[in-house]
Amino acid sequence: MATITLGGYLWERVRQIGVRAIFGVPGDFNLQLLDYIYHVKGLTWVGNQNELNAAYAADGYARVKGIPGVLVTTHGVGELSALNGVAGALSEQVKMIHVVGQTTRPMQSDHMMIHHSIGDKPDHQMYKKSSKLLRAAAAELWDVKTAPDEIDRVIRECFLQSCPVYIFMPLDLAMEEVPASLLNTKIDLSLPVDPKAQDAAVDAIKQAITDAQNPSILIDALVRRHDAVEETRKLINKLQIPFYAANCGKSIIDETHPLYIGVYNGKISSPGIADACESSDIVLILGYLPSDTNSGGFSRKLSPEKCILINPHNVIVKGQKYPSTFIKPLLALLTSSLPKNPIHELNVPKLPPPVQPEDDSATHITQSWIWHRFAKFFRPGDVVVGETGTTCFGLCDATFPSNIHFITQIYYGSIGYATPATLGAELARRELQSEHSQSNGRTILITGDGSLAMTIQEIGTMVKQSIKPIIFIINNDGYTVERLIWGARQPYNDIVPTNYSALLPLFHHPNSATSFHRVATKADFEDVLKKPEMSNPADLQIVELIMEMKDTPWRLGGQIAFRGEKAREYLEQEGFVDSVGGWGSKMKKIEGVSGKII
Repeated sequence: MATITLGGYLWERVRQIGVRAIFGVPGDFNLQLLDYIYHVKGLTWVGNQNELNAAYAADGYARVKGIPGVLVTTHGVGELSALNGVAGALSEQVKMIHVVGQTTRPMQSDHMMIHHSIGDKPDHQMYKKSSKLLRAAAAELWDVKTAPDEIDRVIRECFLQSCPVYIFMPLDLAMEEVPASLLNTKIDLSLPVDPKAQDAAVDAIKQAITDAQNPSILIDALVRRHDAVEETRKLINKLQIPFYAANCGKSIIDETHPLYIGVYNGKISSPGIADACESSDIVLILGYLPSDTNSGGFSRKLSPEKCILINPHNVIVKGQKYPSTFIKPLLALLTSSLPKNPIHELNVPKLPPPVQPEDDSATHITQSWIWHRFAKFFRPGDVVVGETGTTCFGLCDATFPSNIHFITQIYYGSIGYATPATLGAELARRELQSEHSQSNGRTILITGDGSLAMTIQEIGTMVKQSIKPIIFIINNDGYTVERLIWGARQPYNDIVPTNYSALLPLFHHPNSATSFHRVATKADFEDVLKKPEMSNPADLQIVELIMEMKDTPWRLGGQIAFRGEKAREYLEQEGFVDSVGGWGSKMKKIEGVSGKII
């Protein structure tokens, strides 16, 4: 009977679910396990600068490709370093498989004082307790007879729950043999749908939509996380009613669609959008992620009686819960069961004209100008990664062209996430391009100088991997998002001054002299965007954008201002710029949710 090592079995299974890149850091208790990666056709090792970056990269890879991002660490020092990135994936329901190479079983049984351990009679399993609340499932491997089934089980759970899972692999166990024929039976990734529960939920949704006079749709992040994008697009085309996106749901449905109204973020929305959405008598909410940063500080005024929530694993219609359903098949059934002709004939709400920025005539680069200019630079097929802070809130104010994949960690909000995530996203985009014979599309990172400083070394990995994202660095002298919250002039919000032109030579970029661009005016920025390397980059490009420290996107300022009168007084006292009246004048008229800083 043909056999394969358990380590080989693991990587073959990973390849079978569509993974082609493995992230991580080598360590003495995963080295032999890493060797088996090279035995699997189509699987590639992508080494990272540290384990945290590996987790971020796996997260970005998963978001673009829709399958688990996979990272490998050694036990203790490696697995603990990755925990923050794993937590972010759990928070935002991103598929991830974290493989931990452990000490051998005899070492563990004898409680040997092996390095990376703690105490004079160490428990080598203690570290896995640290991730227990940050994972959906774990395979704690010990017996080679049951190990293949355990590996299959947690991979299945990763897909079902769209959350991180762990595989703990003792080094000696990875070398033991299992029947190769086990690989002939694919892992069952089908959803355990309860037909009766699903039918009941669909009937309730259809009735509520039929009874409504002015229905609308709100699309949020978990639609994409749970692989229901295509089903959502078909539902919108069948219903033919106006739809909105949440911050995290931006770009899931093309913003060029004639029924798209805009980003609904509670009171922190463009003029007219909140009133239009809240005037609906039924709002069909898909894949809801109701965090403060994704709901305008909880300022959405949508009562349960006028909401239909289609969540990943349940449906709630006007307060009535229907459990045991799954968003992807439920949306498909709902669409197929709707009448051929639309139930409603509705006009798209008319919105007030955009506010003219007070600094519109400025020649230097401003927050009120830059995000709309970025949107014109984007083109179909692009993956756009926006860092937490000014970038993600700024981009939410712009209308994207069709077929843009927007990535931002707006709920967990770990600054530094976006740069390593761009590595994973670009590798995934390149894989999809190859698998589907597509030629267009770029990966574009827009990050702040403070965020970049935390994970800047991963640019070196990008150069080493010969990938070619375009990186825009907003240099505005530190943590602007933190200055908005508190300590505008405090030194703890300053960062180390950095010569970004030295980055590419530092990492041996092959064309460093022509791949770095520094601009401070709108005219200079326009000239850079016209360069051929921006349209079709042959290698990684960096553009440094010089911007004023206290210039901020109005959505971000509005998010802070909505916390209450004290927050607004602070912003005005410290001289933060609000050139479109998004929080300076408008927010004075709005009462905070609690009347105080939240």
